[in-house]
Amino acid sequence: MPASCGPDRASPASGAAAPRLRISRFGVALWAAGLLALAAYLWALTRVAPAALDRMGGLGLVSVLPPVAPAAACALGVLFFLALNSVVARPGLQLFLLLAAVLALHGAAALVEPVPRFPTAYQHLGFVDYIERTGHTLPLWDARFSWPGFFGLAALLLRTGGVDDPLPVLRWSQVGSQLLCLAALAVLLRSLGLPRRTRWCALWFFVVASWVGQDYFSPQAFTYALYLAFLAVVSTAFRAPEAVGSRSLGRFERALLLGLLTALFLAAVTAHQLTPFVMIAAVGTLRLARRTTLSLWFAVLLAALAAGWISLAAEGFWSGHLDTIFGGLGQLGGNVSSGVADRVRGDPAHQAVLYLRVLLSGAWFGLAVLGWWRRRRAGHGERTLLVLAFMPFFTLGMQSYGGEIALRVFLFALPGVAPLAACFFYPSERRPRPGRAMSALAVGWAVVAVAGFGVARYGNEQFERVTGGELAALGWVYRHDQPSARVLYLGPVGNPSTTPAIPWNQRGMDTIAYVGAAAPVDPADVGSLEAALRAAGPQSYLVVTSTEGADLTANDGYAADWYARARTALDTDPRLVPVVSAPDAALYRLAAPPPGPVPTDIGVGPVGPLVHWTAWTIAEGALLAVLAPLLLWYEAVRLRAGAAPAGRARWAFLLLGGGLVGGFLVAVVERFLTLR
Repeated sequence: MPASCGPDRASPASGAAAPRLRISRFGVALWAAGLLALAAYLWALTRVAPAALDRMGGLGLVSVLPPVAPAAACALGVLFFLALNSVVARPGLQLFLLLAAVLALHGAAALVEPVPRFPTAYQHLGFVDYIERTGHTLPLWDARFSWPGFFGLAALLLRTGGVDDPLPVLRWSQVGSQLLCLAALAVLLRSLGLPRRTRWCALWFFVVASWVGQDYFSPQAFTYALYLAFLAVVSTAFRAPEAVGSRSLGRFERALLLGLLTALFLAAVTAHQLTPFVMIAAVGTLRLARRTTLSLWFAVLLAALAAGWISLAAEGFWSGHLDTIFGGLGQLGGNVSSGVADRVRGDPAHQAVLYLRVLLSGAWFGLAVLGWWRRRRAGHGERTLLVLAFMPFFTLGMQSYGGEIALRVFLFALPGVAPLAACFFYPSERRPRPGRAMSALAVGWAVVAVAGFGVARYGNEQFERVTGGELAALGWVYRHDQPSARVLYLGPVGNPSTTPAIPWNQRGMDTIAYVGAAAPVDPADVGSLEAALRAAGPQSYLVVTSTEGADLTANDGYAADWYARARTALDTDPRLVPVVSAPDAALYRLAAPPPGPVPTDIGVGPVGPLVHWTAWTIAEGALLAVLAPLLLWYEAVRLRAGAAPAGRARWAFLLLGGGLVGGFLVAVVERFLTLR
């Protein structure tokens, strides 16, 4: 709070002590400055006209913001550390400045852009729409349908909540995701016994370092919040007995929290491919580091649940694609190359953004190492934070996850990196306040971190934003998709089927097919696009948008004016008719449609889940049905007793549990080999 309460001295005439609220001038000044900085930031964003977004440069959103906006955002960071370094604790002010940073940094696009950003978020809405309409999935159409937990939950919440327009959910999902993560992280940091200033600094660092951009409406955002909640439960209820701040729990509490831990993991298993394996690695490494009372058998339980889901429920994903899934196993160099080196390409401004991301990641990890060193010199080891910060690097060599694996590593490392970086500035409570030099360094890093966030987070906004013209063009297709339709989108020569840079598949997932068409390097040569449109058949459309043009320019070396010249060529081509025409997007059809009936099926495949039932499938399901309750019961008994069973009971469990695990693995491997 901006004021501190303290008893005033009793007046001789009164005969009693009358408490009086003492107002700190410095606290009032900080509150006033914080409110002024936030107001200035919001005012600056209102000055950004929609037309200015079309002039966005290679640095992304920051290139069109008034200078007042980044200056005010940096001022919020400076004020946060001024409040944190003051003699009087001001948790109310620090909370306000922390939430203001969330709004200013993660809500910038929501406050500026007319429609919600990020094309993939609209596709996820399409998954939700399909599940809500039909009640089933299409596992052969998209791999994400093999992990439908997030989409099914979203469909349930939107339906029960009576939400007819989900676009506001998309608009504010990033801010909401950050708030959920901060709540879980605050519990985690408190359980680790870190000093007060270190905890506040770590929360602010987490906000300003979360530039990866996975907190949009997506399974990754959902399961990342589950991951932080999972870590909070592990660190709070199942810390090693000698750890600072650990407390004994009753029998009922332990059983309840163990069940909660398992439920969080099961929710992640059904919703995302990568997050459950990071959870398993966290439990295993924390146990090996002796930072948790959970046993390795609990990690085995989690691994069995994850393997069972992949083998049985996600068969439509891996059957026939094992080389794709396990092709990156052990290929650390290749995954690093695809995750970092191969992504740093494109026009010079875009390359600068990508290099800045690499430098920021390295700077945060370097600061974390220095923070661990200072914390160790203060007499604290912090093995838990080291595990959380560097354990995600194992995922680089575990599987092939495409070019985003390096970004996911940094994302999952943040719960450990942010507190360790905070330990560099606030290593211990032995000194009530940091020195002037360290305080100045913290303020300086706050300015650098905020400025770097703006470019790293929104540097791709040229092709990650969504325009009203795009929604209008695709909305027309959604209204004319019976019995089916085909939409041609633009991709680079050599890889035209890359992920579309349009808000696709929001509706009509089972009636509209999207086909990549190679964008000609010479925008005047639209004959190839006309031929592709004719080959697509009746009721086919070509969508051309400004974000597609920005994507081709930034990532594939196309001319900066490619979109404008292509639109001119397409609009003057007599073989094409514009169905929808807007400055930022257009939808074309052939003036003379090809003959023949419109196809009634776009080939989305059978509904799921798909499971090939064999004797081994039944054996696997039966073994998992026995193994999972056994391991969960063993963990509950072990935690209640405070030690593993000894003597004959131990050997009996090892023989039974080991036999069940071995049989389960044999059944899983057999299914992989026979159904590959």
